[in-house]
Amino acid sequence: MITTQPRPAPAISPAAMPKDIVERMADKMLEMGMNGTAVTAESLFEHSDFSRAEIKEHGPEASDLARSRAVRHQG
Repeated sequence: MITTQPRPAPAISPAAMPKDIVERMADKMLEMGMNGTAVTAESLFEHSDFSRAEIKEHGPEASDLARSRAVRHQG
């Protein structure tokens, strides 16, 4: 008789972990801005899966992060 045993779940490396909400929000803000969409709390809510509470809590930090990523460094 053949029996099977469930395999243990693989360990997830930190690199494979989902991004922090602030990083994901900043990425979405950059994407919206590059597509010519004005980034406001309302437009972010309409074009993403973030709740209004998440946007209110993390929006300013995500906005700062997006702005710092968008700056082009000449050198």
